[in-house]
Amino acid sequence: IIIKLIFMNCIYITAIFFSLSLSQIIEIDLGWHKPQGTFNKYNEAGGSIRGSYSWIHDYKTHIRYDLSFQRLQFKSDSWIDNSQYPITVTNSEESIGISFGPRIMSPTDRGFIRPYFGIKGGFFIFTEKLKYEWDNQIGSFDWTCLVIDLLIDSSENTYCFDTNDDNFFTSTLDSKIYLGAIFEFGANMKISDAMGLDFGVQYNIIPKLRAIGSEYENLDNQSIQLTQISKSINADYLTIYLGLYFDTFWSKDRY
Repeated sequence: IIIKLIFMNCIYITAIFFSLSLSQIIEIDLGWHKPQGTFNKYNEAGGSIRGSYSWIHDYKTHIRYDLSFQRLQFKSDSWIDNSQYPITVTNSEESIGISFGPRIMSPTDRGFIRPYFGIKGGFFIFTEKLKYEWDNQIGSFDWTCLVIDLLIDSSENTYCFDTNDDNFFTSTLDSKIYLGAIFEFGANMKISDAMGLDFGVQYNIIPKLRAIGSEYENLDNQSIQLTQISKSINADYLTIYLGLYFDTFWSKDRY
């Protein structure tokens, strides 16, 4: 835990240092991810969100330093648990990743399309949760919440007496933190001097996340496939994304 805290503090200090002296680019993307192996948990394809905050050196515009956020959504199953006092139960899994590292852009900053590739290191938080939701008109005292507290057998739960009158309760079933890396390649497509399209592919490499099976067995060797790269670098998740980038410190004097 101490090592992870030190690692996070280093990222924050580095981010502050670069933000004071360099120009910034913000990227926001939506995408779709697919596990590249079979895992006991966190094993279903789903949507993704990617955010990246990049610093550009004034004299080396082809080099960026990225502080990135990634969210992968795995399963999200819902069902009704009680017919008399309906309770909607949702079992969900997700991964939140924070990473930092360099990115190499195309050497020219005047082109319509600027390809890039990069690698970042960071940590990934995998969680599985149960969320209970019910009609908040059952009564002034939330008997439904009390029943849920009794079922999960926890003496620390005080949600039933919360003055916020929430009509939901969330229980964390599993939570793990892994160190890993992200390898990505993509391109920025210029729309104007201040913004453009961003698209690419990410590979999550998490050494301690052990797969019990592989998705690489039936690859067609006659064609180049994204999963062949996954096999080469032993990636655990592959994500394809598309979004926008914004040059927050754009000025005509830079070009």
